[in-house]
Amino acid sequence: MTEHIFLPINRELLEFYCFYVGVLVFKCIVMIAQVGLSRIYYGVPRNPEDGAPFKAKVYTNELVERNRRAHQNDLENIPFFIVISFLYILTNPSLEPTQWIIRTYVISRIVYTFVYTVLKSIWRIPVYEVGLVINFYLAGSVVYHFSGASK
Repeated sequence: MTEHIFLPINRELLEFYCFYVGVLVFKCIVMIAQVGLSRIYYGVPRNPEDGAPFKAKVYTNELVERNRRAHQNDLENIPFFIVISFLYILTNPSLEPTQWIIRTYVISRIVYTFVYTVLKSIWRIPVYEVGLVINFYLAGSVVYHFSGASK
């Protein structure tokens, strides 16, 4: 006989999570377009064959690279948040604090990209660290909860 598992997920929290994960995925897609458009705008092809029709040579442009690095940073951080925050939701946490954690992470990623690509400021580091601390907290909470130590 098959045992069924019912997940203790608050519907409101799951919908909140899905909305903000959608925002993060949308942000990543926008960054893909941003990198491509900045390559076109500054005439910086990624490969020689891409620039051949326009007689453009491959070279490095700091503004294009800055957009590319911001996008790379998203790809290195956001997937971990998506996974660990879902696992955190499975711990049946309180609604409002969890909403603030998710919201704060998403805002920190958006602000990080703005500070890094537009303002070009060292303030990107503390903004990045906000997201990092949130991921550490979520991961620690998930490990603690599912280790059985919380029972």
